[in-house]
Amino acid sequence: MQQKYTTQESIAPYYKATVSDGSTVVPECRAVVNRGDSALVDLTMNGVVVRLWLEKGTVYPFACTLSTDTDVVYLY
Repeated sequence: MQQKYTTQESIAPYYKATVSDGSTVVPECRAVVNRGDSALVDLTMNGVVVRLWLEKGTVYPFACTLSTDTDVVYLY
């Protein structure tokens, strides 16, 4: 059976984090977390902009490539 995850991913759920600057497209992440106040945030998922309410400090395990909010952290 072929290994689907790198060693880093096997040891820790997330091994890298990048803070959104509100306008730059990033490589597709594995999850996002909102470090600021709970808010409505526009996230780009599979080329589609989706508006979601993100609670502060909650990890959302879905992939996106862009956030309009600078309080969103991309987890890899």
